Amino acid sequence: MIIRTFGGGRRLSECERTVALGLFGDKRIFITPIPTTRDKIYITGSDVRLTELLTMLRSGDVVAGYNLPIEFLTIAEKKGALVYDGATDERFLKENAELTARGTVGYILTHCDRDISDMSVGIVGYGRIGSDLVRWLLLYGAKIRVFTNRDQVMEELGRMEIGASYPYESDKLSELDLLINTAPARQIDVSHLSEKCRIIDLASGNIFDPDDRLIKLSSVPENYYPITSGRLYGEGILRKVRGEQQ
Repeated sequence: MIIRTFGGGRRLSECERTVALGLFGDKRIFITPIPTTRDKIYITGSDVRLTELLTMLRSGDVVAGYNLPIEFLTIAEKKGALVYDGATDERFLKENAELTARGTVGYILTHCDRDISDMSVGIVGYGRIGSDLVRWLLLYGAKIRVFTNRDQVMEELGRMEIGASYPYESDKLSELDLLINTAPARQIDVSHLSEKCRIIDLASGNIFDPDDRLIKLSSVPENYYPITSGRLYGEGILRKVRGEQQ
């Protein structure tokens, strides 16, 4: 078996180790980072082009990545390669979201000047990460308000007796001690936040303007838990190769 990884870091190393321990035979496996590419040209953290990787592939190979461009997927599959994309693996996405939520709560526990139970926390978005954050923060006794544009989510949270508001409700923003953003685009006008309110941004890219209150915590699984997140990535690849449910 031949395994080749592109880019570096402990997550990729642990992913490679997990795959190597879980597979046998003469397969060739190509593992790319998370995300695989930021510009749809080069593989993240390397000088290798996606087109160059495609020339390496042959029938029976395995190629793994995250949020692979559709053009890459199409050509790789036409060449007979088995493709694993973590962005379409619901189990991996759920596990990765859980790591992100726990890492964020861990940061709050160790870096804030008051206990979570003494804080009013706003969460922007209620997807995988947002819902996990609510669960963990409730466990620690925080007062929580979720900001969402989805009426169905607001109804669900209301049944759970959890505060929910539309992002533009500025009076609710002014009450917060901490705002955690999980949304991929800006939904909140931070000018409505009090001066004491800190902002934790979990989204990739620069959603907010520079601010002394802003804490950027992107790529929490890789930066805080590279061994665990690498194992989860490797286990997702193994499930794909074995034909198990994604």
